[in-house]
Amino acid sequence: MMKKTQSARRGGRSGGRLDMEMQEKEKQDAVEYTPLEVPEVVPGVTAVDYPEISDFLKNMKLKGSLFGFQKEDVYEKMQKLNGMYQARAQQMRDQARGQLKQMKKQNQEEAEELRQRLEKEKLEFQAGLEEEQKQLREALEKERSEAKEQLEKERSEMKAQLEKEREEAARQLEQARVEIRREMEAQLHAEAEKRDRELAMVREEMDRLIERLHMLKNKVKAAAGEEQAG
Repeated sequence: MMKKTQSARRGGRSGGRLDMEMQEKEKQDAVEYTPLEVPEVVPGVTAVDYPEISDFLKNMKLKGSLFGFQKEDVYEKMQKLNGMYQARAQQMRDQARGQLKQMKKQNQEEAEELRQRLEKEKLEFQAGLEEEQKQLREALEKERSEAKEQLEKERSEMKAQLEKEREEAARQLEQARVEIRREMEAQLHAEAEKRDRELAMVREEMDRLIERLHMLKNKVKAAAGEEQAG
C-alpha cells in the first residue's frame, strides 16, 4: 500500500512536471502560431469544397498519448491545415485580383465602347440635325421663292387688271365726252335753229312793217298830191 502511494506520488510529480512542460510548450506555440484564416460565410451561397483540405481532413490521423492526443502532433496537423487554408486563401486572393483586373479591363473596354458609341450617336445626331436644318432652310427658301413668285404673279395680274380698268375708264370717259359733245352740239344746233326761226319771224315782221310803211308813205304822198291838185 505504501509502495502504491509512493508510486502515485512519483507519478503525480512526473505528471505535474509534464504538465508544466506542456504548458510552456503551448505558450511558445501560441507565440509562433499563425491564426487560421476563416473564409467569410455569405448567406445563401453554396459552400466551396477544397479537395486537398477535404482529403487531408479525411486521412488525418492524430497520434495518441497518455492524456488523449499528442499536442505536438495536433499542433503540426493544425499548422499544416492552416498552411493549406492560407495557400487556398492566397490562391483565392490572386484569383480575385485577376478577376478584378479582368473586370476592370472589361469595364474599361465597355466604357470605351460606350464612349465611342455615344460619340458616334452624337455625330449621327449632329449630322441628322444639320441635315434637318438644311432641309428646313431649303423648304423655307422654296416657300419664300414660291411666295415671291406668287406675289409677283398677283402683282402683275393686279397691274394688268388696273391697266384694263384704267383703259376701260378712259374709254368710258371718252365715250361720255363724245356723248356730251354730241348732246351739246345737238343742243346748240337746236338753239341755233330756234334763233334762226326767231330771226326769220323778226325779218318777216320787219318786212311787213316796212311794207306797211311804204303803203302809208304812198298813201300820204297820194293825199298830199290830191290836196295840191284841189
